[in-house]
Parts: sequence; C-alpha cells; structure tokens
Amino acid sequence: MATVRDLHQQIARLNRIGIALSSEHNLRNLLELIVKEAREFTQADGGSLYLIKGEKLVFEVAQNATLDKRLGRSQEAFRPFPIPLTCESMAGYVALTGKVLNIEDVYTIPVDAEYHFNAEFDRRNHYRTQSMLTVPMRDNEDQIIGVLQLINSLNEHGEVVPFLPEYEELVLSLASQAAVAINNARLIQQIKELFEAIVQYSVEAIDRRSRVTSGHSARVVRYATFLVDAINRQRNGPFGEFSFSPEEIEEIRVAAWLHDIGKIAVREAILEKENKLTESEMEAVRERFAAIQLDAERCFLERKLALLSSGEPSPEALEQLEQERIATLQEIRDDLAFLERVNIPGYLEDADLQRLQAIAAKTYQAPSGEQKPYLTASEYANLSIRRGNLTEEELQHMRSHVLHTKDMLSKIPFTKNLRNVPLYAGAHHEMLDGSGYPEGLKGEQIPLQARILAVVDVYEALTAPDRPYKKPMPAEQALQVLRSEAGRGRLDKDLVELFIEERVYEKAQGD
Repeated sequence: MATVRDLHQQIARLNRIGIALSSEHNLRNLLELIVKEAREFTQADGGSLYLIKGEKLVFEVAQNATLDKRLGRSQEAFRPFPIPLTCESMAGYVALTGKVLNIEDVYTIPVDAEYHFNAEFDRRNHYRTQSMLTVPMRDNEDQIIGVLQLINSLNEHGEVVPFLPEYEELVLSLASQAAVAINNARLIQQIKELFEAIVQYSVEAIDRRSRVTSGHSARVVRYATFLVDAINRQRNGPFGEFSFSPEEIEEIRVAAWLHDIGKIAVREAILEKENKLTESEMEAVRERFAAIQLDAERCFLERKLALLSSGEPSPEALEQLEQERIATLQEIRDDLAFLERVNIPGYLEDADLQRLQAIAAKTYQAPSGEQKPYLTASEYANLSIRRGNLTEEELQHMRSHVLHTKDMLSKIPFTKNLRNVPLYAGAHHEMLDGSGYPEGLKGEQIPLQARILAVVDVYEALTAPDRPYKKPMPAEQALQVLRSEAGRGRLDKDLVELFIEERVYEKAQGD
C-alpha cells in the first residue's frame, strides 16, 4: 500500500504535470506528454491514448518501454487503426460508460464479460500484457473525449504487478486535466487554422483585384519559407550559428502573406496599367494621328490647287510637291509607330526622349480650325517615363501600399508570437543602402526577416509569369539581377548567395 507521504508526493507531481500540460499547445506533443507522464506516474511499462472522433475511437499515441528496447521504437509495433465505439473493446467500454477498468490480468477476463481483451498485439510482438488500467478522459463539460490506457505496472524489481487502487482517482484527475488541455490545444489549433484561412483568403481576394498581382503573395510565402529553412540548415558561414524558432518562422510566414495587403488602397487603374498609356488613351492618339494625316492631305491638296490655279505648273513642281506629300505622310506614320514602341515599358534612351520631345512640339490644324499639339501634356508625361510604365505620381501612389500595409497591420491585435508582423511586412521594400522606402532604413535598422522578404519579393517580381507589362525573366537572369542589387549594397548579399547556392528558387517551385 502506498503511504500518506507517497500519495502527497503523487498529488504534488500531479499538480506539476497539470502545469506542464497547460503550457504545451502542440496537440501531437501534448498527446505524447500525457501518455509519458501517466506511465511515469504509475510505473507503467506501456500506455496508449485514444480520442473519440465520430462513432470511432482513433488510436493516437502508443508507448512501450520493453518494445522500445527490443525494436528501437514501440510505435513501429503498433498498427494504428480506428476501432468501433462499442462496449466490445475495453477502450470502447470505458469511453461509453465512463467507468474505470483496473484489471489485474487481462487474460483472466470472464468470457461472458461485456468487454474483451484483444490479444492480437501481444501475439504479433511476442509481448505479454497483464495488468491494465483504462480511464475515461472527461473535459470541463463532463464530456468524454477519449481514453487513456496504461499497461503493466512495474514494481521496483521490474516485475509486473496490478495497478494500485490509489492510482485510479489520481489517474482520473490526470486524464481530466489532459482532456481540458487537449480541448484547449484543439481550440488554439482551430483558431490558428481560422486565422490562416482568413489571411490567405483575404490576400487572395486582394491579389485577384488585378491579374498583375494574382498569386504573388502565395509565391512570396513559398520562397520565404524555403529560404528560412535553408538558413536553419546552415552549420557554417554567416548563418552557421543562427536558427529561427517555429514561432519566428510562423511570424515570417504571416508577414509574407500580408506584405502587400496595403495594395487594397491602390487604384486598380495603376495596378492594371500595362503600358505607359492605357489602350483607350493609345487609341485616342491613333485617332488623332489619322486626323493629322487628313490635315496633311488637305494642306497638300490646297498647295496643289494653288499651283494649278496659277497657270500651267511644271511637271517638276508637281513631282516635288508629291514627293513632299509622300515624305510627310511617311513621317507621320513613323512618328505613330515610334509612339507605339515607346509606349511599351522599358528604358527610354536619350535619343528616344529627344525625338519624343520633337513630336510633342509639333502641331496640326484640327477640323475646328485651331492648332493642336500632336500629344497632350498628359500623354507626353506618360510616354517620357524613362523606366517602367508609371509616372512619378503613380509610382508614389503605388509605393504608398507599404504605408497602408503597415498602418492596417498595426491595428490588428496580433498575438505575442506575431507581434512583429507589421514591422517585417512594412519594411519589405527597404534597402540596405537606404534607397528603399517608405522610411529609408539602412543596414542593421532593417530586421533580417524583412531582408528575407525583400530578396524573395524582388525575385518573384522579376520572374512572375502574370505581369502584363513585361515577360517573365528567366531564372538565371533574375539571379544575376539579385547579385547586382546585392553588389550595389541594396539587398543582403549573404541572403542572396544562400538563395542561389541552396537553389531555393527551384525547390520552392518544385515542392
């Protein structure tokens, strides 16, 4: 019999176990911990745990010290499969009735008993189950959520003995604490899954506002996750002594998902802008140039009529006028073709800019009789963009998405382990040399997590297959751009080299 002192020690240990259970929120780890602590608590050689799922008991955990020594890992000896939630099995009987079964020798259970012992496991593994304690796991609402089963209590000599009756109430208490802890872990997991789903669906909805951004955030998440994994695998070099914890990895993942959420405040016209001028704007230019051609034809007809009216013009004069007409009309067509070309985003050379200025300075006579320019001020401003397809005003509006991201995320009451999400997401366009935005942070002012997002965001933007204003850049060329940006002191050189050496760009696409 256990002494009063022994029982007090057991109660004290039970309290410590309860504290341990309340601090573990990973469900798999929690289930393993429950069985481990229950076995140690009762000196049990083995133990298993079942959870009720629908009309079945699902085998979740199995531990056995004897089989661990013999096979290396007792879990390999078990063939987990759901069992019907009926009174035929001992676990099912306890789950349905809520009664405790403390059996001295399971092979002596009467044949006419409502429950039975299945000896198949013993036969398969050459094991001898003898004493068994099976208790229900009741939560705080008195609902049975599972069953805890302990096998072969051992004395100080390692001999199998019955489970002490005094253990029953204590194990029941432990099982109840465990049930509450399991429900809490499940609830936390459900909340995490709900949060993850809301984040992903929200981002996908924002991304789908424009074909330009569709799928961007999901790809950034994949690149960032694989790059973080590569960092954690390093044993030498700049990241040899560095490792992200699971909580920090989750924080980076969430920041990657939400890094562009501020684009919800960016006008769709800018998100969708394919060329320097929209198609309707370019069509207006084409129609104008058709009018310019008609005006040129009118002018030449008037000059020809004047020649004919002045007498009999020489064939040479008429031929010269015709050549001028042909040259002028060809120049108009060439000007329009030039505008079509420079309308496509790229780098505008000095010679092209000079020609664009010359075209913008030309005028023609509109049907109303007034002189009008070949290009409006707005058209010239857009077509004269030296790089890309956004005017300075549009570029600043697009860049404002980072401020919106940071502002929106700062209003979300993130949990403690996600508290840095606004910081990381809001700094993904910062550059080490201070040339980034929105705050122009430099060097160590930019967290490593934000530098990771910066590298993968640039690579994804370069290689994205769905940007209407440019073709996707081949991987090798995009990697050269990353190295160039790192060489200029804008991107983190160590991260870029790791991204390339570990072939993160391939692994993230091929997984």
